[in-house]
Amino acid sequence: MENALTEFYFQFHTNQHYFLCHDILEEAWKENEAFSKDDAVVSLILFATGCYHFRRKNDKGAIKSFRKALKVIEPYEEEINLGIDLKAYQKVITELIVAIENGQQFVPVQLPITSQMEQNILKTYPNFVMTEYVVKDSYIVNHHLERDRTEVNEARLNALYQKQQKRNCSNY
Repeated sequence: MENALTEFYFQFHTNQHYFLCHDILEEAWKENEAFSKDDAVVSLILFATGCYHFRRKNDKGAIKSFRKALKVIEPYEEEINLGIDLKAYQKVITELIVAIENGQQFVPVQLPITSQMEQNILKTYPNFVMTEYVVKDSYIVNHHLERDRTEVNEARLNALYQKQQKRNCSNY
């Protein structure tokens, strides 16, 4: 999980690739056999989703994701190791919800990472910075529309084929 968090924070702050951030942590989270939707890391997954929606002006989706992120993280204490100050993180979520409700525009979010996490990120990504301007690269901003979906489409077709084969076998 530590490597995934390092990559998450790099992609989140330097590239603002929130969709990829979601994928990075979701994959790492699901590697844990006992994963639960109440795990603290789920809050960061939802938070990245909220940022993705907010930048794309999907305020309803952003608020929904931010509220879920806040609900998931509220029961946790500081000892949970996500590499951020949890109280400051909760404040960031709350401020974003208020900003959206007040009609404010998206601005890059800086998560309150710990100095230890920042050191970890810099070891792996020496070019780590907290980008202060809004990244507008269409591939990043509209990733769910522009990404290569070949693998996803093939998996869906394969699942459909398997389902049809099962039906055909049960008819005999």
